[in-house]
Amino acid sequence: MPGYFDIYFNDHGNPDSTVTRIGQIIGLNFEPIEESYADYIAIRNRDSNHFVIFEFDIAHELGHDVDEDTGIPLGEMPRGLTVRGPRGDESNHKQIAQEIFEKLMGFKYKPIYFVYDFDEVIEYWDPDKKGDPEVMEFWEPDQEDGHGKDA
Repeated sequence: MPGYFDIYFNDHGNPDSTVTRIGQIIGLNFEPIEESYADYIAIRNRDSNHFVIFEFDIAHELGHDVDEDTGIPLGEMPRGLTVRGPRGDESNHKQIAQEIFEKLMGFKYKPIYFVYDFDEVIEYWDPDKKGDPEVMEFWEPDQEDGHGKDA
């Protein structure tokens, strides 16, 4: 399964306006879906080998237990946007997600975290220090546990 990029954030407002704003940023309209992992979906280049799927979740089910495990303050960030597509095109997906992250950060959504495969924090803006950087460092993919194995 190919990797995916997530942007978790708090918009402190109306989720409908956030869906519209993200749609404007990516240049697509979101369609509502009834899935446990997302409330809206948009697909770029649907019929090509370079499709990109955008899934937006208004209120993900991750919470304080995961906060403690990852150091990411997911309980403070109800919104989640996932960017993914076919294997081998991850650098393109990362660039797209990075651009979305930067634009949302420019709109002052905070805290906001850009995460790869739920294992690696790529970048974050957390001016109120809701997260725990020491725990986040523990989850870097190349870090080994005390037994010489990947954590």
